[in-house]
Amino acid sequence: MTGCLSPDALTRIHADLGSIAERAHLAACPACTARSRRMRRDLDMIAAVLRDTPEPVTRPALARHRGWLPAAVGLSAAALALLLWVEVVVWRAVTPVPPTMQPQEVAAILSDVSASLFSLSGDPGAGAAVEDGPQSVEDMAREVDRALTGAAP
Repeated sequence: MTGCLSPDALTRIHADLGSIAERAHLAACPACTARSRRMRRDLDMIAAVLRDTPEPVTRPALARHRGWLPAAVGLSAAALALLLWVEVVVWRAVTPVPPTMQPQEVAAILSDVSASLFSLSGDPGAGAAVEDGPQSVEDMAREVDRALTGAAP
């Protein structure tokens, strides 16, 4: 097979690009003729498969959907954080809280707490006499300010 045609020469002959000498050798050599028939049969089978087999279906839409998924998750987290911030900081600061207790009840509770905090023994009744009537919140605030700053009553 040293004088026979190379695979490249056989390919050129099948593509009608072979020289006259290569074509003459193919007609005279039974081994090259058999190789040429096998090559032609293989090329015909490849052409039939390429012609008759449908192209594979690609799904580029899935790749696009997964591409925006991290961005959507990040934007959702940012929107949730913004919503929580608006609810906690802004909305609560703007919305007034309706009073649930009467001013007299608040004054009585503050009076008891103040007497407990500022008594030396921890007993609110032992250190000082508690007034009979409830004071206003402003009067109690003034008294606390006087007690803390050391101003005369």
